[in-house]
Amino acid sequence: MPITKDDLWIVSSTLWGECRGEPYEGKVGVALVIRNRQTLHRRWQGMSLQQICLAPKQFSCWNVNDPNRAYLLQLTVETPGFSECVRAMLDVFVDAITSPVGDATHYYNPDAVRQTPLWARGKIPVMQVGHHLFFKDIA
Repeated sequence: MPITKDDLWIVSSTLWGECRGEPYEGKVGVALVIRNRQTLHRRWQGMSLQQICLAPKQFSCWNVNDPNRAYLLQLTVETPGFSECVRAMLDVFVDAITSPVGDATHYYNPDAVRQTPLWARGKIPVMQVGHHLFFKDIA
């Protein structure tokens, strides 16, 4: 599926909203989760990158009640840290980088949630990058 300019903007914005305080490898990890969902996960295959990022309750920065959403809607190319998110997105989607998270299709930051998400309970992360734990084989 070709990547549109809207895909580029939404994925990069998602990275900014989800992991702007994380190291570059963490941004790459989240971009890989998005790509892996599109290419590996039965539920998401065939969907556009925008549909994956904007699906309800998938990436918390897009949730209506999330305080980051207001910032996302005002992002510009001059927003601090945004260019690194664009770079991470491009590195992942042109296969210019080796995956630090393998086939992970899910992640979360245990410091940012009150309790472990239901989907992660009893699962062992494949990797931790920065504050995020990455998981594969999530139905």
